[in-house]
Amino acid sequence: MYKNSYKKTRIGDRKLSPETQMMSYGYDPFMSEGAVKPPVFLTSTFAFKTAEDGAEFFEVATGKKPAPEASVGGLIYSRINHPNLEIIEDRIALLENGESCAVFSSGMASISTTILSLLRPNEVIIHSSPLYGGTEGLVRNVLKEFNIKSYEFTNGLDYQSLKSHFEEAHKIGKIGAIFIETPANPTNALIDFEIVRKVVDEFNHKHNLQIVIICDNT
Repeated sequence: MYKNSYKKTRIGDRKLSPETQMMSYGYDPFMSEGAVKPPVFLTSTFAFKTAEDGAEFFEVATGKKPAPEASVGGLIYSRINHPNLEIIEDRIALLENGESCAVFSSGMASISTTILSLLRPNEVIIHSSPLYGGTEGLVRNVLKEFNIKSYEFTNGLDYQSLKSHFEEAHKIGKIGAIFIETPANPTNALIDFEIVRKVVDEFNHKHNLQIVIICDNT
């Protein structure tokens, strides 16, 4: 399997619309006996042509070595990657004009994985308030067990207010991320994403940080 062989976004000099690309993007029928529509792959494990191929696929999947430039790696176990899952992720990334996409089995799985991947002990996560109950429980209770601090704000529409909150949060530790929920659950309060982006960019530049913006807008 070679990169982009089944991820065409143009025909000649014409850019394909997302609606057109949703018909086939991310799927190569010739890898599935020529089936025009993707089959449902009912398997948890996958075969390897050689033991060496299998070993290399595992090393790439676990981060022990980078993927070869001419290849996208191989399938090894459905909890790591799966043909149907990869198609969904490719198409969502395309629709959202994103660099990539990761699909989870639940919202809290995605939120907790993202936060725990980005934050380290003694760092601070700034978050809007109110939050969905599950997220609030994670931030207030679970993150404390990892010595990750939190700082909340309620006004996400005022530039100066948000800027001052960042300065206050910075006093209790290095800020690793900001988590915003818009519309908020259950009040439907809104956050001005452009203001958040501006404050984060300025704060990153001022303090030489790489604060990541995490947004739950479900």
